[in-house]
Amino acid sequence: MSKNIEGKAKIANTYRVSEPIVNFKIRVRIAQQKSRLVELFKTEEETRDSNFLEYEEKILSWQEKIFGRFEAQFYADSKNCATKQQKQYHETITEKNITGSRIYTYIDDDSYFPNKDLLTKPYKSHLSRKNASALPTLQNRKPFVERYNKKVIDDNPGDTTIRTNHYLHRDSATMYIIVDLMPNAKSSSYDFDDSQILLCTITFDKIHRSLTVDPDFTYQEPYEIHGTDMNYDYWIEHASEIQYPQDLETEVKELRGQVMQKLSYREAEIFPQIGLPPANRLRIFVNLDIMSAHNFPYDSLFVTYHIELPEYWSTDQPERLTGRTQRCSMTKGSANFSYVAEFCIELNSSRLEDEKSSIAWPWILISIASLDSWTRYRIEGYAAEALPATSGCHYLTLHTWRPVGDFLNTLRRFFTGGTYELQDLSYCGIPAMYDDTKLEKANLEAVASGRIELKLNIIQQSRSFIDGSCFKRDTFERLSAGRLMNSVNDVLEQFKAARERMIKARIMNS
Repeated sequence: MSKNIEGKAKIANTYRVSEPIVNFKIRVRIAQQKSRLVELFKTEEETRDSNFLEYEEKILSWQEKIFGRFEAQFYADSKNCATKQQKQYHETITEKNITGSRIYTYIDDDSYFPNKDLLTKPYKSHLSRKNASALPTLQNRKPFVERYNKKVIDDNPGDTTIRTNHYLHRDSATMYIIVDLMPNAKSSSYDFDDSQILLCTITFDKIHRSLTVDPDFTYQEPYEIHGTDMNYDYWIEHASEIQYPQDLETEVKELRGQVMQKLSYREAEIFPQIGLPPANRLRIFVNLDIMSAHNFPYDSLFVTYHIELPEYWSTDQPERLTGRTQRCSMTKGSANFSYVAEFCIELNSSRLEDEKSSIAWPWILISIASLDSWTRYRIEGYAAEALPATSGCHYLTLHTWRPVGDFLNTLRRFFTGGTYELQDLSYCGIPAMYDDTKLEKANLEAVASGRIELKLNIIQQSRSFIDGSCFKRDTFERLSAGRLMNSVNDVLEQFKAARERMIKARIMNS
């Protein structure tokens, strides 16, 4: 594409749009520049070269698709059409016998990129390729390419992924106006990329109702472009028709009716009352906010979490129990994620009637790792904590640990990454399939790592809260006791308190 631009400066401008964008129209005119010998001829047309584009004018509506000569030839052959949009273009060109125009457009549905640097492949060094096959000396480990945490970055995120992972998303549409300056007598010296030149880019921001025209409309002096062997002047003019108050009022009523119809459909989908859980069910809504991580040695951190459900617990959305944050760089030893996830779990509350039964509480399992630009992957820490047994807002600080090996493993961690890690994330807590009375972890060598800050908002819902038929006075005391027995630190605190009460009782009896 030609980049030789002179003459009037091309500056974009943004306009506030008060009317529907479908009413927007733009006029584009392009003509050969006047020759210095124009005074020697009777008319200006005699000075123009008929082998090149002499004059062209188009009035374009918003998102109106105009085919160029190359597009008309390309899509006319059904073999070149693979996507649904391309097949639709093929049908349109065949039915209307379109041959193409000098001034044409690329709309929001087309795969057009004015900056070709975006299409280049990312650089991958020799060390980065070697690291892909580097494996630590850990037995029974999956290959590097099959590890669940290998794929961290999605190169082609969809709309759902963009909104879920908090990417910067602007709800906008873009339209490009292109001119084809290929001479009529084609020569091998002319390249198609050099002959198509971008005249104007129009972007409409649907949220802020703003229209950006780049370059701005011409009022007197035209813009100049330099093609191959010929120079041109072109004008960009606002050609929207002025709407009369009656027409505008009619259009506003139609739009208002469409909005009200959509609202009525949405209200019909929403249940008019708050749905209650089934009988003998305790439903818990959890809003998990992974806020930040602190004091970890390496940068580019991401957190993987999993909610471990014990016996008698269930969920209708198992895919929400596991997730991973975005990759975050640290500033002054802290990485702020602000990653929010929501899930709903249920407990069979009929088991609470049996006073001999012990109900375990769900756990949240955390794994934090780093992946730098050299694809050096390192496990930075593990942590496990039982979910709070009471409703409300809770702040948790999880102190992490990570497994360590010999001196060679330490060198590998520093230079190439790929250190020891747990094959089963549940091993950082109490594994679900472990039935023995004693869990032995003395052979696992570990060191302390950084800490992770969590925020949980919990809501509990049950029919028993209304009639009080199942939940007795000590119900949540038993549930909390089941939770406390899962935490070593809490058990030690309970033992210490009991020991102090015993010493006081002995003193009183003596």
